[in-house]
Amino acid sequence: MGTDVRIVALIEELAANAWPAYTQQSYGAWKLRATFGTTKRANSVFTVGPMPEDADWLRRIERFYQRRGLPVCFYVSDVSPDGLDAELAGQGYRLEMDCSLMLGRTGEVLERVTDGGRFTFDCAEEADDSWIHDFMRLEAFPQERFAGYRHIFSAVGPEKSFVRVLEDGATVGLGTVVAERGFAGISNIIVDPKHRRKGIAQQLLRALAVWAQDHEADRLYLQVIDDNAPAVTLYRQLGFDRISGHRYWIKP
Repeated sequence: MGTDVRIVALIEELAANAWPAYTQQSYGAWKLRATFGTTKRANSVFTVGPMPEDADWLRRIERFYQRRGLPVCFYVSDVSPDGLDAELAGQGYRLEMDCSLMLGRTGEVLERVTDGGRFTFDCAEEADDSWIHDFMRLEAFPQERFAGYRHIFSAVGPEKSFVRVLEDGATVGLGTVVAERGFAGISNIIVDPKHRRKGIAQQLLRALAVWAQDHEADRLYLQVIDDNAPAVTLYRQLGFDRISGHRYWIKP
């Protein structure tokens, strides 16, 4: 890995802070997270840190999720304990969703994307119901996820902004940015399918980078699913580099 392991572990911590679970319980250095079943990240074991000292750790963790009627899911990073992937595979867990953690420079994004000028950006410190409903509509998510997203977005502790991109008064894109300790995490980048190929994603990322710069964050990070080729290509074009990976292991 080209990037210092300590930097990766720090960004993993910041990313977890930027997506807070409704219920979070420490298990040694790990965190057991549960949020009404909304998103894998908020309903998984965060495994950055040493293995639990308890020899019965897997059974105890499984009971935590089973009591809540949730699938047992582990978030395993490249900086998680060695051998954890093999241990979960040996216990019958199924690998899902390989993802990348990418890191870029705020100034470089601003250099690579000029102001398009045709869009209006609305930035809010909190995600109101209208923003959440638009997010769910653009992502085609079911209504039952509303409570989960409302909690996640409202519970973010660090400085944050929920950005709406408008064209002729209509919402054509959304994004979120969270600043903490000199880093800004970008997430929830979504463009209305009817308005793609207009450069909206680039302009949205520029707006988020401007906000990050205003909040003294000179580096940007994001998480992306590896098979989302258009997004990965865009982020690379804007100067983001892959510094680590993570994946989810789920008990069938």
